[in-house]
Amino acid sequence: MKKVSSIFLALLALSISGALGTQSATAKTKAKEPTEKVTFTSKERTTIKNYRQQVQGISNSTKGMYVQKPSLKKPFRTGQLSQKYINAAVKSVNFYRKMYGLNTIVANKQWNEDAQYGASTMAAADSGLSHELVGIKRPAYVSKSDWQRGVDATGYSNLGEGLTKPYDNVLNYLIDPGQSDYVPGHREWLLGNTIEIGIGQAGGYSDFKVFEGGAKCRAYGDAASQAKEVAYPKAGVFPVNAVAGSVWSLSYSADSGEQAQKPTVKITDVTTHKKVKVSHTTVDNSTAGYGWYRTSISYLPAPSKVKVNHAYTVQISKLGNHADMKYQTKLFELTK
Repeated sequence: MKKVSSIFLALLALSISGALGTQSATAKTKAKEPTEKVTFTSKERTTIKNYRQQVQGISNSTKGMYVQKPSLKKPFRTGQLSQKYINAAVKSVNFYRKMYGLNTIVANKQWNEDAQYGASTMAAADSGLSHELVGIKRPAYVSKSDWQRGVDATGYSNLGEGLTKPYDNVLNYLIDPGQSDYVPGHREWLLGNTIEIGIGQAGGYSDFKVFEGGAKCRAYGDAASQAKEVAYPKAGVFPVNAVAGSVWSLSYSADSGEQAQKPTVKITDVTTHKKVKVSHTTVDNSTAGYGWYRTSISYLPAPSKVKVNHAYTVQISKLGNHADMKYQTKLFELTK
């Protein structure tokens, strides 16, 4: 697992000035963007309406988020999240899992406690994100035993900084921005082979515990227990908000081996009939990788070409351990 950073989007304003003089000035008009009615079928618009209704039913508030507020100075206390906040985070994860037909997950009470130690020790140190708190100095007022629990928790968790609302945290983990290796590990843990999660939040630090060794390990077993294939964004309609500035990916359970060749990825904007530039195609292989996927293919479409109410054809070939695939996704606005 790797560090998650919050996203800041800047809007660029384009100003067009006409020339002064006796002749009239003609300004180029920007091509009109397609509307939902033009892009989506009636059935697809019904699906989109249903998604919007579902997401509006998920709380994204920090009001009453704690049963006991953390104390990040002396005396140190981890605090305890309210069930309402935990439920909102779990519902947010399950909202996206349901899009893929994946099993729903539940909060594990012990994992919630563990994750709260992870979040609160990071927040007390306030020195950024680090799995197992490597390189972070323990504040003197945090006991060695509490710090060790933070070390243990952060080793099994997605970690984030800068966001506090439950749905916002989940969306950020799914977008998975700023990864230097372009492998969306946080996304794969939330959409992978799991049945439970632990939610921790202290200040602006988030800890989502997503696995544990031993009996909790779901990496191995028969084919029925393996992680189900996930193409991100999925075929059909998908929220543009969940791919903004993000790598797209294909994750599945077949192992391609150490010498897997880089696949060929082609994306076409069906709406404009133009090819979309793709960069940073990456293959990550492991017998038990993020989310217990064995193969992770990720690639970055030119961010400026990923637009709402546009349809895209995705073609991935030369996978080696997987048949070539081709599918279409249509991106819609999902506002929380």
